[in-house]
Amino acid sequence: MRIEKIIKRFSYLLMLAMPLLFSQCKEPAEHSALIISDRDEQVSEALKTIIENTGLFDADITESNSPGFEGYDAVIIDVSNAKWDDKTKESLISYIDNGGGVVMLGASPLAFGDWAELSDLTGVKAGEMSKTDNPYKISVINKKTDHQVMKGLHKNWMHDEDYMILNTTTLGDNVDVLAVAWADSLHGGNGLYIPAIFSSSHGKGRVLCTTFGTAASKDNLKPLQCAGFITILQRGAEWAATGEASQAAPVEFPTIYSTHEWESFEPLSLDELFKRAATYKIGKSTKYLRDISLRIRKSDGKPETLAGFEEKILNFLNSDASVDSKKYMCKELSWMGSEKSVPVLEKLVNDKDLSEAASYALQRLR
Repeated sequence: MRIEKIIKRFSYLLMLAMPLLFSQCKEPAEHSALIISDRDEQVSEALKTIIENTGLFDADITESNSPGFEGYDAVIIDVSNAKWDDKTKESLISYIDNGGGVVMLGASPLAFGDWAELSDLTGVKAGEMSKTDNPYKISVINKKTDHQVMKGLHKNWMHDEDYMILNTTTLGDNVDVLAVAWADSLHGGNGLYIPAIFSSSHGKGRVLCTTFGTAASKDNLKPLQCAGFITILQRGAEWAATGEASQAAPVEFPTIYSTHEWESFEPLSLDELFKRAATYKIGKSTKYLRDISLRIRKSDGKPETLAGFEEKILNFLNSDASVDSKKYMCKELSWMGSEKSVPVLEKLVNDKDLSEAASYALQRLR
């Protein structure tokens, strides 16, 4: 009896330890990244999450003014007041020369003072930071759509409320301007579209700069939750590390008309979208419903893919979701549903609140 108790106790302890054992045995990512940041911890952790969400990187964070770059495929720099000694500066230049990749965010190129080699690398002339008076939603135009970082993205899009750095009006000849952004004169800009995403090469290495993310703080992570910023950072880190950007353009990349935020720094799952859409009422935001529609329309359109969406919509119509959200979903079924939808819609025809929407969908399907 005592032996049985010991075995049971051991089995219980082993069961508790299994998640820890599996997490410790997790396969390392293909690449490694170092995030150098003197910003709020919440900002640094958000950057780490964004980078690691690619599945391509494991990332470390340091606030050090004498970081070591050896062993990292990409270095993400997000600093406001760097006090690096000459040895550390030389080490970064050597790292890039030998094939290392660097992504500089916000006003980082201006955070190092009068460092001529960095100015040559980034194209940003040394000097005091100049920015717009207030954060605002920024209109962006991609100028080099064939670049690895920009390929497949909407040419015109909106970045969430952020400061514009104005020191990029004139960049060096060695810099490729990938995107420009509107420095709105109503917020202290010059009323022109000026460089906001740009890149350069040095030796065997690559450098990508974006002025976005400047307004981020522990109390305001919205600039980093912008799907546009996240995409540029993720693709930029991969390009800096490898010279390629294999990540597909996200379905929910912002458009010329509106921004798009990922609260957890990655797209919501389809199940979560349906869950959030279930509370929709007329007069409220249709964001989650529109996101579902967008995913359907941007899918590969194969019968098996549409059948998967149809199944989820039918489950939604059979749930306790709001009347207004169900009316919306009936319209979706009207163009992409199959015979499988007919019995569910016929049942809804007898529902006084949904009769009209269900009848409309049935008429189109038949």
